[in-house]
Amino acid sequence: MNYKRALQITFLILAAEVIYALPFVLVRIFRPTFLNAFEITNKDIGLCYTLYGITAMISYFLGGLIADRFQLKYLMSIALFLTSLGGFFWVYNPSLSTLYILYIYWGFTTIMLFWSPLVKATRLWGGKEKQVYAFGLLEGGRGLVAAIIGTIGIYIISSITNNDDNSKITVQNAMNQVYLVASILTMLIAFLMLFIPKFGDSKKIRTPNRHRYNIGKALRYPVVWILMIIILTSYIGYRVADIFTQYASDIYNYNSKESAQLGTYFSYMRPIICLLVIFFAKNTNPSKWLIIGFSIMSVGSLLLTVNKVFLHLSLLLPLISSLVGAYTLRVLYFTVLEEAKIPITMTGTVVGIVSVIGFSPDVFLGPIEGYYLDEVGGALGYQYLFIFFLVSSLIGLLASIVFNNSVKSKNNILST
Repeated sequence: MNYKRALQITFLILAAEVIYALPFVLVRIFRPTFLNAFEITNKDIGLCYTLYGITAMISYFLGGLIADRFQLKYLMSIALFLTSLGGFFWVYNPSLSTLYILYIYWGFTTIMLFWSPLVKATRLWGGKEKQVYAFGLLEGGRGLVAAIIGTIGIYIISSITNNDDNSKITVQNAMNQVYLVASILTMLIAFLMLFIPKFGDSKKIRTPNRHRYNIGKALRYPVVWILMIIILTSYIGYRVADIFTQYASDIYNYNSKESAQLGTYFSYMRPIICLLVIFFAKNTNPSKWLIIGFSIMSVGSLLLTVNKVFLHLSLLLPLISSLVGAYTLRVLYFTVLEEAKIPITMTGTVVGIVSVIGFSPDVFLGPIEGYYLDEVGGALGYQYLFIFFLVSSLIGLLASIVFNNSVKSKNNILST
């Protein structure tokens, strides 16, 4: 790997995780601490995710069109800068109403100018032969960055709070310091992103003006519709993992520091899984590994559903099984664009279209989690949520089988 390519993938990894640290990563790792410090309920954070998801759905669609028209690194740099401003606003105005406004704002800044450019830049970086390698490095690197952010956050909170002064104001101050560091880091990456080499030949990767809104052509690919379901169900699995640290706290009596450490350990697990996927899947069809990923996630969700009632296994086994499947799928679901013969000039449009449905759990999953965790409550509330997770995983498994057969049939026709 030459210097140019190393620099490109390094900044894609950094940018892809720090931009989502503010709306998602920090809450995922420090969820019990965050909710208790700011007196926010699961319903409240669920509504935040819904507001984010609604604005994101609009942004996915528009962002896909933008990604096929403009230089990718500039779009991502602007997105990072605007997102960081929201983090600074939260630090100085930490209230629930502020959080609602921010999640609407972040729904635009982290998606419209960032998501489709990120996927397209990664696809260009990988080329025709190294899609699993490219997306595996991206996802694994993101996990490592998230883990480092979590480790830094734990250090900051531990250094500010102690056994003598663990008041709500002190914990709030500690969480705000974590958000301040994340905001500064995001702004720094935004600035440095301007100086990395551009991705691909601009003339070759941009859609011509007459095809600028060629959405109909993208929708005529049957695999695009199946990919929507695959991303939808795999993303449900990834987002359900947001409550794992709280599950450990509520059901297994982990304290705030222990649950945050657990979330950080899971983040460190992510790059390991991604490296294994790269090693085993790099010379095979990615669609086959979608089936494997959904199979593992289905087993994990089944264990979560029945564990507390019937099996009484260690907490870690069902959680790790679910995460192995979710992280495997995160590597793979955009690598199949190359396998499905989607033209590179339509990458942004296709990513925008499938993301509208694929990432719609941002709209509805938060309120579902809030209802089961706050209204039903206890082990039963978690069990109902995990049953939903299991059904989603099985639907994704079926969709991945259909997708694999569809791509295989298309390739057989082209080869004859």
